[in-house]
Amino acid sequence: MSGRRVRVVVNPSARSGRGPRALRGLEAAAPPDLAIEWVVSRSAAHLRDLVAEAEAGDYAAVAVAGGDGSVRNALAALGSPNRIPLGVIPIGSGNDFAADVGIPRDPAQALAVLAAGRTRRVDVGRAGRGGARYCCVASVGLDEVALDVVHHSGIPRCKALNIVAALWALFTYRPRPMRIRWEGGSFEGEAMFAAITNTRGYGGGCLVSPDARVNDGALDLCLVRRASRWAILRRFVRIMKGTHAGLPEVVLAQSPWFSVETPSGGARAALDGELPDTATPLLVTCEAGGVEVLVP
Repeated sequence: MSGRRVRVVVNPSARSGRGPRALRGLEAAAPPDLAIEWVVSRSAAHLRDLVAEAEAGDYAAVAVAGGDGSVRNALAALGSPNRIPLGVIPIGSGNDFAADVGIPRDPAQALAVLAAGRTRRVDVGRAGRGGARYCCVASVGLDEVALDVVHHSGIPRCKALNIVAALWALFTYRPRPMRIRWEGGSFEGEAMFAAITNTRGYGGGCLVSPDARVNDGALDLCLVRRASRWAILRRFVRIMKGTHAGLPEVVLAQSPWFSVETPSGGARAALDGELPDTATPLLVTCEAGGVEVLVP
């Protein structure tokens, strides 16, 4: 990558606007043989435009400085497969994708990863035929309520807020019938939520799928059946820590695809901590090796 340009697209809203502070002084830390172009996005759509422009131009790589939502927007802009590799400087409130591909949390160390230029192909999920790609999770159920709390709380986004929002959703969400099929299995019944993950966790380290790997060609399901709220509350810490395998309320499965139906009517699906225009019925598939990323 010597002598080549790398565009870094900064999400100014990362971590509720606090994330970009971690980039101060980073421009001076860039190796002299790496020409980094720092560009600040004005919106999610602008971020996608800047990433697409870099892929079409004379750049060695394009990176996003942000969290998992920024990575998801980059995936929407990149070709499949991407022509140039994607880098990540993790400054968001949730950086689960960066963690699972091994990118350091320290911005200066993440910048060094861009300079080294080592790449690896990893999986991504796709929600719907020809629909949106995601890096961490597609979920149906109480996450819809939790994210509404997160986005309207007025509190800067962080892991603690995610936990509080999840607890609020636990006590206010009404379980709904779900019909989920996958390669070799199925579930039909009332459920609190179903998360189909590419990474081990989401929301800043909630390890709902501790056995998930980003290069195994499959996605992982974590489904919590209907149970008393107090029973699920008692299990909450185990679900957060990824020690919930074997619990009677929990269904875990792995498959290259999952179909999700909600017989009582369409339900909104959350993707990487956002609520785009995606709803059930939904086919979620794994794009094995769907993106080339810069890694240590």
